[in-house]
Amino acid sequence: MKRKSKAMSMLSVLTLTAGMLAGCSSKASGTENGQLDPQAAEEAFNFESVSDVTFPLKEKLTFTVFVKASSTGGGTYQDNYVTDWIEEQTNIHLEYVYDVDDDEAKTKLNLVMTNPDNLPDLFLATGWSKAELQSYGEQGMIIPIEDMLDDADNWNRLNDVTPGRREDLVMSDGHIYTFGVTASCFHCMYQNRMYIYKPWVEKYCDGKIPTTTDELYDFLTKVKNGDPNENGIADEIPMTGFIGGWSSDPTVWMINSFTQCNNPLSNTNPTVAGGLVVSDEGKIEYAVMKDEYRDAIRYMHKLYAEGLLDNQTFTQDNTQFSAAMDPTDGNKVAVYANGGVENSEFWEGKDGAWQDWEIFEPVEGPGGVRLAARSIQSHFGSCIGAVSSNCKYPVIAVALYNFLASHEASNVQFYGPQGVGWDWVDEGTSLGGGTATFDHWKIPDDYDWVGNGFARQYPNWTYTSDAIISDRDLETRNGERIEDPSHNGEYFFQSCAERYAQYDPGIDHLVPDLVFEGEDAQTISEGTVTIGGYVNQALVQFITGDLDIEKDWDSYISKLENMGVENYIAIWQRYYDAYVAAGK
Repeated sequence: MKRKSKAMSMLSVLTLTAGMLAGCSSKASGTENGQLDPQAAEEAFNFESVSDVTFPLKEKLTFTVFVKASSTGGGTYQDNYVTDWIEEQTNIHLEYVYDVDDDEAKTKLNLVMTNPDNLPDLFLATGWSKAELQSYGEQGMIIPIEDMLDDADNWNRLNDVTPGRREDLVMSDGHIYTFGVTASCFHCMYQNRMYIYKPWVEKYCDGKIPTTTDELYDFLTKVKNGDPNENGIADEIPMTGFIGGWSSDPTVWMINSFTQCNNPLSNTNPTVAGGLVVSDEGKIEYAVMKDEYRDAIRYMHKLYAEGLLDNQTFTQDNTQFSAAMDPTDGNKVAVYANGGVENSEFWEGKDGAWQDWEIFEPVEGPGGVRLAARSIQSHFGSCIGAVSSNCKYPVIAVALYNFLASHEASNVQFYGPQGVGWDWVDEGTSLGGGTATFDHWKIPDDYDWVGNGFARQYPNWTYTSDAIISDRDLETRNGERIEDPSHNGEYFFQSCAERYAQYDPGIDHLVPDLVFEGEDAQTISEGTVTIGGYVNQALVQFITGDLDIEKDWDSYISKLENMGVENYIAIWQRYYDAYVAAGK
């Protein structure tokens, strides 16, 4: 099959865009030509506040919608059970005039925004950055919704139970342009985890897991020199990891024994303000320039030079790492870094070699520092729930978003029909360790819905997570029923996070996801790549000895200064001060 030319593809996009835009506007239906007369529409849809809106509406209303999000099952958001369920519950028909998840999605969205007069009513998910969203808001294409949110009950409930949620959605101009997402993941806050092999702890430490950097050094030394797997070969790997996985490099874990730092070399989840921290005095500091950070490098270089930190850590890929972790011929590794667990039987919910491993809590450094790297939770998501300036009934639009953030609607978006994909329960162990409040399960592809009141007519029965107006605060998420806690990954990671949480540096010491404007946005974006990239490169070189931590440290600091690091930090400080002054 011949590939379409780029020009032809762009022409198709333009043609599609022009055709779709022609019908974009809020409209009522139920009379001739699908239009209510102005007086009837005024009576049916004129609400002064979100709390006045009652669903289902007395008359059907259509909103045109843009969504940039992956779909499942080969269908679209239009032929989705959730879309029909929303219409049944609210009498709002969502017309997905844009439902894109392909490589040209960004191009299509940019084309949509070139014609302010023909914007769709709602932008469910766009993938915009905060700076992009604010820019469209300042241009008048996306409307501020904070006044309408004042009496949105689910919105306010989520803010009350989720610290930092509202603050994360306020742009630097003081406006809120999106409803936002609530998908709190407790264990994701502490994803820079390490695991330690219990049989060798029993062998060399009488079962006492190391709690200090000195004790860790002693344990790793004994592993290297003691042939703990008793095969007569010096094939033991005291500590390992790799770059490119889910928090699978050991550096940030060790640095936090010397100073607070959240700048992992390996993390599939974005890190906000990597390497930046907030001091007790409210000052933005670049932890990677501090003397304590230098001490951490000295420690890591010592481990590397003595063969205690695997010399393949910074060069191997996931396949090589997995091969080293393979227990088929006996275990070889004492300590490894990973957000997850490196064992297929763990993920399959089976007994196996993974049960010989213990979550390894942070250790205390020589200065008394013992911290866990803590990640910021994003409530902005993929820019969830915006309203365009073309929407005739913005109060109803915000009320719709508020409805979708209810417990029931959130579950339907995630899992499909109640009684088929999920249901309420009042028994069983929950993710949080208490009594479960809801349960969900995967609907088989060959499931016959007819006997349950559903027609098997939908290729999709759920929305995908990047397009869901969700209610997943920690308490709600923790209510999920866990059938077998001893073999459930989420339950295990929850318990790991509970142990790491006691070493939390405190949210006041974390730099929030700030919104930068104009040239400042460009400076921060470029600095994150260039300055941050050099920091990561130098860290590996210092650890491996390609750079000398004693001789080359001053040159490292000088290069950062020449790259504009002082201005980089100053911009962060200025926006952080404004953030604090606004009472966020």
